Amino acid sequence: MHNDDHTPFAVVWHLIRKVCELDANTAYDLTNLIHHSGRAVVGAYDRDAAESVALRFVRAGVRATVLRGVMTGDEPIFTAERVDGGVRVMVPEEFARAWEPAFRLLENLYRRNAIVYGLRFPRPAMTRRPFLRRMFPDVAGSRWRSALVRRRNRELLADRALVDRVWDQWINAESLVLTTAEAEDWIVVFGQIRAVHLQLRKATALHFHILAHIQHQLVAAVDPEVHVPEQAPGAVTQTAPVQPV
Repeated sequence: MHNDDHTPFAVVWHLIRKVCELDANTAYDLTNLIHHSGRAVVGAYDRDAAESVALRFVRAGVRATVLRGVMTGDEPIFTAERVDGGVRVMVPEEFARAWEPAFRLLENLYRRNAIVYGLRFPRPAMTRRPFLRRMFPDVAGSRWRSALVRRRNRELLADRALVDRVWDQWINAESLVLTTAEAEDWIVVFGQIRAVHLQLRKATALHFHILAHIQHQLVAAVDPEVHVPEQAPGAVTQTAPVQPV
């Protein structure tokens, strides 16, 4: 469910209690989360039930979205756990293949004279250099100094070999043990894929949730001392696989 500037807090609270059949405290906490963060997941359902719940919210003038979540049945689409010798990752092949366009887009972007299409308004297409400026924000006190830093470190920032290496591991990761350094590379590449998706017109909240889920799992395995709770997507979810942009 999504926040807006006109629906009273009490109305949202009431609808969550009634539609999702939740107790008052749980519904209040969800309403408060929507109010402060802009969105929150209010339930996990199969397709038909999710559509029914969303329609009841929409019928009352509240914005709710049905998105496909990060579970297939009861099985997670991506897991990472610390083991002796590194990090064990498990990625179903179907899910891994679904992200091939994202990897290819990133790899092609790092080629000279690349052009990226399908971007958000007002520039539906962009050449490599200005797009990389958007991907990698300024790190110096001025734009020209930041441009110099990016130019000097272009091979590090736009590392096609790194993207290809992670892709080769990703597509064969139904059960794979990565070294800690390789897991760190995965965190970097999925961060870059997220940065690309921020500019894409067809990117949805679910894409960002899945990318955050993958990075969160990897960080928890690489650095167990980092105790950051994983945030839920801002939508009514259903259990099914996803097709990325």
